[in-house]
Amino acid sequence: MQNYRFYIIIVFLIGAVACVKETGQESPSNTDEVSFANLEIPNDFDFSTTQNIHLKINSDNFRNNSIYTYYYFDDANNKMTIGRGAHSGTSVYNTHFILPTYVKEIFIQKDAAELQWQIKVAVSSEYVYVNFDENTPLTKTFNRVLPETNNQRKANTCEDYLVATNGQGKSFTIHQEDDYSLTNYPDIERSSWAMAYDQSTGVMYYDVKGKLYKRTLGEATSTLIATIATSSSELNNGYPRMTLKDGKLYVGDGGAYAIIDAETGNVLKNISVTNFPGNKNGGGDLVFDSEGKLYQACSGGLYQLEFNADTTVYNAIRLSADNFPYYLTGIAIDRFDYIYASTNESNSKIIKMDKSDGSFSIVHTLNRKCNDLAAFICSDDDFAGLDSDGDGVNDGFDEYPNDPNLAFNNYNPSSNGFGTYAYEDLYPEVGDYDFNDVIVHYRHNYITNASNKVVKMESKYIAKSVDADYNSGFGIELPFKLDSISSVTGTTITNGLVSLNGKGTEVGVSNDKPVVIVFDNQNAIVSGSDIKSSEEMDMVVTFTSPITTQLLNFEGFNPFIFVLERGREVHLSGKQPTQKFNSDYLNNGADVGSYKTSTNHPWGLSIGHKFHPPKENVDITSAYNNFSLFATSGGVSKANWYTDDSGNRNTQKIHLDN
Repeated sequence: MQNYRFYIIIVFLIGAVACVKETGQESPSNTDEVSFANLEIPNDFDFSTTQNIHLKINSDNFRNNSIYTYYYFDDANNKMTIGRGAHSGTSVYNTHFILPTYVKEIFIQKDAAELQWQIKVAVSSEYVYVNFDENTPLTKTFNRVLPETNNQRKANTCEDYLVATNGQGKSFTIHQEDDYSLTNYPDIERSSWAMAYDQSTGVMYYDVKGKLYKRTLGEATSTLIATIATSSSELNNGYPRMTLKDGKLYVGDGGAYAIIDAETGNVLKNISVTNFPGNKNGGGDLVFDSEGKLYQACSGGLYQLEFNADTTVYNAIRLSADNFPYYLTGIAIDRFDYIYASTNESNSKIIKMDKSDGSFSIVHTLNRKCNDLAAFICSDDDFAGLDSDGDGVNDGFDEYPNDPNLAFNNYNPSSNGFGTYAYEDLYPEVGDYDFNDVIVHYRHNYITNASNKVVKMESKYIAKSVDADYNSGFGIELPFKLDSISSVTGTTITNGLVSLNGKGTEVGVSNDKPVVIVFDNQNAIVSGSDIKSSEEMDMVVTFTSPITTQLLNFEGFNPFIFVLERGREVHLSGKQPTQKFNSDYLNNGADVGSYKTSTNHPWGLSIGHKFHPPKENVDITSAYNNFSLFATSGGVSKANWYTDDSGNRNTQKIHLDN
C-alpha cells in the first residue's frame, strides 16, 4: 500500500510539472540543470566584464599642442566618451582607462592647429597604439572656438586668410575658415615666383625676373618699383623667396639673400648663409613669426635663420628631422604662428606646419598652381585671448577654463554611463545567486590638469537592494598610498561601525592601501517597493599632488561590502580583504579563500554597465540567458551578457529600473 501511494504521488508530480506552460524565454523547469551553482567555472576566472587599457599615441603631424579625445560606442550605439588629454612635445602620449570587455574598437580624435583627425583602432590586448601622420585623413578643418563672454561665444570679427599668386599671373586669396574657398583678383604679370603682402596698406609686392612691382590687392594696375641690383647674379635674375617686415623685403635664392627697401627697391644689405647644405636649400620661401624670428621652408625641411653679430650672415638651424616629401613654393603664417606652405604641383597642396619641429599635415588641395603665399593676420585686438586661465589649454577644449589647476574630465566607465558592483550578502555561506542584495552603481570622473595628471576624483554612487534583510556598508580599498590623498568628502555614515581620520579615509587600515567608505548601511538610505534605491551620493578624493592615470589604476580598486559588522567583508573574486577583516570567516563555510567557493563561484560581480538585478530568488542564469556561457567560457563567450542586445535578458525576471 505504501508503495502504491508513493507511485501515485510520483505520477501526480510528473503530471503537474508537465502541465506547466512555457512562455517567452522562461528557463527550463529543471532549474538544477541551469542554475549558477551547478556551472563548471574555469579556475582563476574572476568574472570581470572590464579590461584595463594602456593607450599610447604618437604623432608625426603636429606633435605639439594637441588635444586627444577617446571614446567608444556601446551596445545601444551611444557614443561613450572616456576622456581627454593634452599633448605638447615629441614624446609618446600615455594614458590608462577601463573599457567593457565586449568593446572591440575605440576611436581617438586629435585636435590641433584648428584641424581634426580621427582614427578607429581595434582593441585586441591591454595595449592600444595609435599613430597620427601626414597620411591620416582630416575629418575637419578650422574648428576655432572663441572664449566665452557673459556665457555667449563672441562672434568672429576677423578672418585670417592667405594671399597667393602663381607664375601664370593669377592673384587670389585663400580663406582657411571657409573650407579654403578662393577669391580671385585681376591678373598680375606672368612669371612671378615671389610675392609679399603688407596688410597695413593692402599693397602686394612681387618679382618678375628681378623686376620689383607693387599693386594694391584687388586693383588691376601694377607699378614697377625698380630692377634690383644685389651682389648675387642669381638674385638679380629673379628669386623664389620673399617676405616683408617693417617696410623691408627679405629675398633669397639658394645661398644668397638680401634686404631691400620696399618703396625704392634699393638693396640695403647682402647676406650669405652658413650651415645650410646646398642640396637642402632648394625652392621654398621665407616668413617671420610673431616674435620676429625668420623661418625658411625648403627641400631640406624647416629652418630658422639667425643673424650673426654684424647681421651679414644667416646661421641656419634645422628644425625638421627629415626632408619635405614635397617641393615647396611659398609659405605664410597665421596669428597662432602656424605656417602654411604650398607645393609645386599643377594642383598645389596647402600644408599646415608646426614651426617648432616642421611636423605638418595636408589640409587642402587647390584647383590651380600656387607659387607664393603671404597672409592677412588678425591682431590681438580682433580676438580675445583663447586661454583664460593661462594653463596652455585653449578655452574651447578646457573644461575648466577659469581654473589653471584643472583642464579635462575623464570617466570610468564613461561620461554618461554607470558601472555596477553586485553582491550576495550571505558570505561565507552560499546565497541564492540573484546578486541583488547589495547593488552599487558608480561613475568616476578623474579630473586632470594640462599635464594630464589627476588632480582629484569625483565619484557618483547609487545604492540599491531588492530584498536584503541584512544591513551592509560599502567601501573601496585604493591602490595608492595615503600620503597621496589630501582629503576625502562625501561619506554617508549612519551608525558606529566605521571611524574616519582627518583626511576622510578609514582608520585602522594600511596607509599603503587606504580605504574610503561610501556608506555604512544601505538599508538606512534606500527606499522603494520592488527595488529600493538611494539618492545619488557624491564623493570627492583630492590628491596632495597630481598623480598619473597609471598610479590611479582603476583596475587596482578593491570594492567590498561589509555585512552586519565591519569585519565581515565581501570582496570580488580573487581580491584580498583589508586589515579590518575578521579572519574567522576565512576558509569558513563555502569560502576556500580569495572570495571563491571550491568550484570558483564568487560572492560579488563587477559589471562595466548599469546592471538591472534579477528579481528575488531568481538565479542570475535564468534572468540573463547568456550568463552561463560567459561563466563557463571564462569570459571568452558572451562578454556582453548584461546588455540589452537581443537574447541576453529574460525581462520578466529582471527589475528594469532606471
